[in-house]
Amino acid sequence: MERSLNIPYKKEYDKNGNVKNPIIGSYISEFDNRKKRREKDQKSRFYGESKNYHLTVHGRFKYKRIKQIEKDKFGNKKIIEHYN
Repeated sequence: MERSLNIPYKKEYDKNGNVKNPIIGSYISEFDNRKKRREKDQKSRFYGESKNYHLTVHGRFKYKRIKQIEKDKFGNKKIIEHYN
């Protein structure tokens, strides 16, 4: 059975009302935190899911993504990414 990423900490008490499993120091998880998981997703954030109209929505603002491909005098490609 596969374990879920979001397993909350649950306090357990003994008969006297003392906490059996206190958190001492930081709470260590086997999985990456949200920031690390999002970094993996954001590596290719410019390339969208749509086939025709690439759109990024940030809050209430919308931006169209455009890739500009330039070549230098040696023939090497350089990709410039714009948000309009």
